[in-house]
Amino acid sequence: MKKMFAFFSLVFLWVYSCNFAIGYTGKWFNPRIIKTYIQPNHRYSVMMEHSFSEWDRLTGGRIRFKFVQSPNTAQIRVVFVKQIKSHDRAIGLTKSTVVGSNKKMTKAIIYIAEKDRQGRTLRKDEAYTTMLHEVGHAIGLEHSSDPKSAMYYAENDIQEISKNDLKQLKKLYGWD
Repeated sequence: MKKMFAFFSLVFLWVYSCNFAIGYTGKWFNPRIIKTYIQPNHRYSVMMEHSFSEWDRLTGGRIRFKFVQSPNTAQIRVVFVKQIKSHDRAIGLTKSTVVGSNKKMTKAIIYIAEKDRQGRTLRKDEAYTTMLHEVGHAIGLEHSSDPKSAMYYAENDIQEISKNDLKQLKKLYGWD
């Protein structure tokens, strides 16, 4: 009985402290050094690295990504998949591990699809916009209601990292 109680107590604490749900955001303890692994030798690998670099540049280096050679040492891991079947119309998906009441991120996995749900191969601009969006989730941003924002919930041709996206990061991380 004691073992069973201890087991359920551990399960409860784990569920309370971790969340893998989409849309549940937190922030990194040290956003200046986020170890990042991008699946190598994929046609999207260089474009994905560029999307991380764009967030780094626009935050003035307040968020930095250190690219690592092993997924085992990464805090953010990027995986390219044929399609994302578990979510309707999704061409990108980020799952984050958030720990504790202060919502500190410890891990994130970004999935980038090669094809949409209908089997159509994504154009480069669609893929890149999706990458910017998913990196935004991986650093703690939620969806925006502005269709021009990289964080808008649906991909379109006019999206970029907006001033409001940066303002939300500033608020999240407490930057002056």
